[in-house]
Amino acid sequence: MTPPPRMYLELDPREGYPAGKDIEYECGLCGGIVASMPANEVAWDCGCRNVRVDGDAGRVSVDDPRGFRAFRR
Repeated sequence: MTPPPRMYLELDPREGYPAGKDIEYECGLCGGIVASMPANEVAWDCGCRNVRVDGDAGRVSVDDPRGFRAFRR
């Protein structure tokens, strides 16, 4: 079965990153995908740890924003 297409969102880091049950982040360094709202309240990150989501605090950290994208499925 084909996954639903990704609808990439416009980002302005000065305004924060969007989050929602249908929004995910894509790391531009390793290509990893991270849920913007993890199902359990633990930290989630991509394979290279460039993109990290702290589910307990509700915050995302991006060390190197080059290629970082957010998308809605």
